[in-house]
Amino acid sequence: MSSSVGLDTTRIHPQISAGDLQSIKGASDREHIGNPATRLWDKIVDWFCGTDRVNAKKLVFDLYSPSVTDQNKVKAFEQLREIAGANFQENFKVYDGPRFQSYSVLDFKLEFDVRSPDPDSVEGTLKNDIMMEGIKIPEQQGLQFQKDFDRRQERTFTLNSEPIEDLSVLDQFSSQERAAIYAICHQGLFPLLSGPVMCMSNHQEMRFDIIKPGPDDLRIQAYMEKDIAADVESADYERLQQQVAEYEGVRKSLKIEAVINVWRGGREVDLVSAEVLSQNSV
Repeated sequence: MSSSVGLDTTRIHPQISAGDLQSIKGASDREHIGNPATRLWDKIVDWFCGTDRVNAKKLVFDLYSPSVTDQNKVKAFEQLREIAGANFQENFKVYDGPRFQSYSVLDFKLEFDVRSPDPDSVEGTLKNDIMMEGIKIPEQQGLQFQKDFDRRQERTFTLNSEPIEDLSVLDQFSSQERAAIYAICHQGLFPLLSGPVMCMSNHQEMRFDIIKPGPDDLRIQAYMEKDIAADVESADYERLQQQVAEYEGVRKSLKIEAVINVWRGGREVDLVSAEVLSQNSV
């Protein structure tokens, strides 16, 4: 005699959602169920106490979110390390070398390629650009600078760290110093520094701080950041991802920092420091 047992399948693991089933389906083994952020959080949750735990969970999400830029992921990483218990902070590893930088904690790793531009090439180009700006008639001077200034954000252009609200501020500089500012402080500086490396994001953050340490001398601190994470909601995002995957010089993110000294009213240019960081993992 045979008998059968009826199973009410609606009562078996009713808390497992379609998303949970997809995570189980895509897991490499029984220890890797869930998304990477959840798996990391499960491993490090006990490193944080009290109210820090709530903030830490949000920061772990930021480490993996495709809409968070790489530089904001670095900030999230650094905040996590800061609020972790003293006995766990050494688990957050930072490597800063001449060829790459990396930030890692357990399963998470963010690595940047490091490139330093050729100082002689950059200095020679900038000296020539300053000279060319200096011989233009006033109506033709600083055209790209003017375009970038017109679409500036609050701190895109600063003088001694104070926002430049009006171009009349530049009247205090000599004509040759203004030529140097026009030649250097615009978006064209960054391809000169990055060389064959580029990021095709439609969003760009850039900053120029102009400092005057002495007569006929200028110091310009330049910063630029681009990341296709800023385009994650746009119709172009899939195309941008494809470009990163297919073309060697196209990167997911790009950050450039440089300090440039201009001496003798633009006749001498010194690239004091410059660093190009790029990341290729989408």
